[in-house]
Amino acid sequence: MLDQRPRENLTIAAIASGQGPAAIGVLRVSGPEAFGIVKKCLHRRELRMRYMHHRTLFDPFSGEPLDDVLLCLFQHPSSFTGEDTVEIYAHGGSVNLSRILRALIQAGAVPANPGEYSMRAFLNGKIDLARAEAIMDVIHAQNELQCREAHRQLSGSVSKVVSEIRASVMALLVAVEASIDFSTEEELAPFPEERIRSVSEDLLEHLERIERAHEQYRVGGLRVALMGRPNAGKSSLFNGLLGHERAIVTDIAGTTTDTIEAHTVIQKHDFTFVDTAGLTNTDRKIEQMGVERAHQQLDQADMLLMLIPADADLEACALIEAEIQKLGSNWDILNHEGRVICVRTKSDLQKASPTTCLSDGLRQYRWPEIVLSVRTGEGMKALEERLVKTAASLEENRENVVLMTSQRHVAHIRMARAAIQNVLRALHDALPAECVAQDLREAADALGEITGMIASEDVLNQIFSTFCIGK
Repeated sequence: MLDQRPRENLTIAAIASGQGPAAIGVLRVSGPEAFGIVKKCLHRRELRMRYMHHRTLFDPFSGEPLDDVLLCLFQHPSSFTGEDTVEIYAHGGSVNLSRILRALIQAGAVPANPGEYSMRAFLNGKIDLARAEAIMDVIHAQNELQCREAHRQLSGSVSKVVSEIRASVMALLVAVEASIDFSTEEELAPFPEERIRSVSEDLLEHLERIERAHEQYRVGGLRVALMGRPNAGKSSLFNGLLGHERAIVTDIAGTTTDTIEAHTVIQKHDFTFVDTAGLTNTDRKIEQMGVERAHQQLDQADMLLMLIPADADLEACALIEAEIQKLGSNWDILNHEGRVICVRTKSDLQKASPTTCLSDGLRQYRWPEIVLSVRTGEGMKALEERLVKTAASLEENRENVVLMTSQRHVAHIRMARAAIQNVLRALHDALPAECVAQDLREAADALGEITGMIASEDVLNQIFSTFCIGK
C-alpha cells in the first residue's frame, strides 16, 4: 500500500554520487526516521552524532551482508536538509549502490524525487532559492568561469545583494503606506517624495548595473576577434592560440570566407577566439558576405587583435584604416578601453617595420603592438600574457557588481527595474501615493521571487524537478 502521510513526513533515500565504476559511492538518507532506518541495517547500533563510523551493512530481512561502509549521522537542524540525515560512503559501482539503496527502502525509506534534498533544505530555511539553484550550477559547470561564478552564488553573493535591494524597497513601501494610513485631519503623515525619488534613482542605477554585468557575461569567457587583410596570418595565429589545427591555413589569400570560433583556457582564463574573413574590397559575393560577418563579430567582441604583416606597406595600412571606419560603435569602446592590440605577424619572414608605417589616421589610436611569428613562436608568450592581463582586468572590474548567470534571476531583476521606473514616473506625474505603493510592492515581489521569499508551489516544483536525484 502507498504511504498516505505527507511527503515531508517521509524519510527519503537516494544515491548521491555517480553510479559508474568508482572507488567510493555516496548514499543519503534524510527524514524523521533516518537514524532508525539505518540502524535496521546494522548489527552494532550504537552511533554518535557527527562521527565517522566503520560498519557492515546488512539486508534488514535476510541478514545478508551488503558492504563495509563508513557512515556519519547529522541531527536536525545541523544538516544540509535541516532534518535527521545519514550519509553512507560505500564502495562505488551501480550494482553495489543499488543493493544498499534497496535495503534502505525495505527498512522504511522511500526513494527521493529529483532535487528533493535541496527542496527540503530550502523549505527548512537552510538555504534560499538562489543558493539552491547554485548547487546545480556548480554540478553542471563546464569551465573555470562558470564554476567560479556558481560558487560565488552558492556562498550567498546573489542572495545578499538581492536582499539588500529588497530591504531598501520595503523601507520605502513602509514609509509610503504610513503616509496613506496615518494621513487624517488630526494627524498628517508627510509623503516622503524626495526620499523616494533619491533612493529609487540609486536602486534603478544598481539594477541596471546588474543587468549590464549579465549581458557582458560570456559562457565561453573573453571573446577575441582576429581581424586583418587576407593572408595576414589570422588562421595561423588562431591555430597557434588553440594549440591545434582548427582552421585551414594556405598561402592562398582569402582561404577563410566565414567565421570560425573555438574555446580554450590560458592560465585559468577562458577565451573564445574567432577567426574572420580578410577585410578587403571585393566584387565576389562570398567574400563580401565574409567581410560583413567579420564586422558583426566585432560588435560581439570583448577584445580585438588587428593583424598586420611585418612587411605591410602604407597602402595596406590605409586599406585597414578604411575598413575600421565601418566597424561600428563597439570599435570606439574597445579602443578607448585598450582592448585593441596591433599584432605584427610573420616576423620570421621580415623584420617588422616601425609603428610609423601606420597611416596618420591609425596612429591616433595608439594601439599596443606585439611582433610575433607563429612558426618560430616569437611573441606568442607576450600575446598570451596581454590577453590574460585584459581578462583579469575585466573580471576585476566586474567584482564590484554581482554577476547573475541565471535567466530566471535576470528576468526578475528586469521586472523590479521596470517597477522602480514606474515609481519615478508616478512621482513625476504626481500620481496618488497608492500608485507609488503598488509599484514598490511589485518591485519587492519580483526581488523576493529570486531568493524564494515569495514563490508559488508550482515555481518551486518546476525549479527543483530539474535537479538530479540525490541533490
